[in-house]
Amino acid sequence: MSTGTRSSTVAGRVRLGAVLWVLVAQYFLMLFVVQSRWEVPHSWLRNAISDLGAATCFRSADVDRWVCSPWHVAAGVSWTVAGLCLAAGALLVRPLFPDVRTARAGLALLVVTGLALVVVGLNPEDTRAALHVVGAVVAIPVGEVAMLLTGLALARTERWRLLGCVGVVGAVVAAVALVLMVAQVGGPGLFGLWERIAAFPVLLWAVVCGLVLPAGRRRRLRESGRLSA
Repeated sequence: MSTGTRSSTVAGRVRLGAVLWVLVAQYFLMLFVVQSRWEVPHSWLRNAISDLGAATCFRSADVDRWVCSPWHVAAGVSWTVAGLCLAAGALLVRPLFPDVRTARAGLALLVVTGLALVVVGLNPEDTRAALHVVGAVVAIPVGEVAMLLTGLALARTERWRLLGCVGVVGAVVAAVALVLMVAQVGGPGLFGLWERIAAFPVLLWAVVCGLVLPAGRRRRLRESGRLSA
């Protein structure tokens, strides 16, 4: 394979990986779509994210919340697709990140995070609770560490210092929220809030990186004369 062909193949894989990361955004769109189908009250402060994917209707007495999600299948499919996009994208976008250990470790952990999210999507909280919990317990903290490591790798570069710092700060905020959730600060009435702050940043991070990093790579290639205007 010639150098030009090899470069073209790598570029194609990177573009595909970036697109997959951007497609993670459908996760957030579907949260609102599925929630809109609820006929019982749904609160981002009180209800767990997983309630949107519950396969049955019930009232949880311990946290005093109703759960009845008519479009739970759509939620499960959305989470599964998001997990696959996150994992596959992490395998393909490697050239967009600095060739350092923190970036490699962070991307590997993003693959784990994505696969854990797939487990969450395929196993509703009320019918296959054990697998669902395992997926969630892995996805949230591992995703935070992945975001921290990839953010640190970018923050050490001149071009992506600001973006990297955003990733590091986001990971720290998510980790603090996870601690508050586990410690049950604010009681059941704030569980949903802490969970969302703990879980959402890594997915948003993937979307932002998928949008921003390829543009920077194209600029570098154009400036070096390897890409025509």
